[in-house]
Amino acid sequence: MKLSLMVAISKNGVIGNGPDIPWSAKGEQLLFKAITYNQWLLVGRKTFESMGALPNRKYAVVTRSSFTSDNENV
Repeated sequence: MKLSLMVAISKNGVIGNGPDIPWSAKGEQLLFKAITYNQWLLVGRKTFESMGALPNRKYAVVTRSSFTSDNENV
């Protein structure tokens, strides 16, 4: 099994600001799509709720609170 970690960090060490990403980079979303297509994604509940279920991906959602989803890929 191959496990990859993908994280984007700003110059001052910020990973995210609530549901928003505090920067924009050309091609970032296309790269994310290419890397994660037909793959499993391990995400936190808040991240999953902010981005929703993307097509052709399966999700494992990590949370300390109760969480259910009607999506068959979660």
